[in-house]
Amino acid sequence: MVAGARQLKVGLRVDDLERSIALYRQIGFRQIPNQDQPMLRYLTFGHTWLILSSRHSHGYHNAERERAARSGPLGSGFVLVVPTADIAAAREIWRREGLPVTLEPEDVGFAEIFYGLDPDGYEVMFEQFRD
Repeated sequence: MVAGARQLKVGLRVDDLERSIALYRQIGFRQIPNQDQPMLRYLTFGHTWLILSSRHSHGYHNAERERAARSGPLGSGFVLVVPTADIAAAREIWRREGLPVTLEPEDVGFAEIFYGLDPDGYEVMFEQFRD
């Protein structure tokens, strides 16, 4: 346990900060104001924070580090899993935004799921649990 840690935070480097903010707000994230760091945007979903940073303007950008992180073994990629009450509405957002769907909505027994890629190629899985 780390002293002072309060919640899980996930950081994504994105090409178009405003487009990513708009997309994640459409799927249920809430934006937290932060004028002191213009290249970072904070969003929350429940107790989880999503930190979006500009891939091109953020001071921590390091192409070599990004290449090393992406060269890991197959299956070690990142998937953001988002619960939803309406899988069809989530799928419609992806269609309307012209984003790739990697798995159309599918019944997997305990839930209905679908996978898509966000504007920067990060995989997002939506799951609508059974009542």
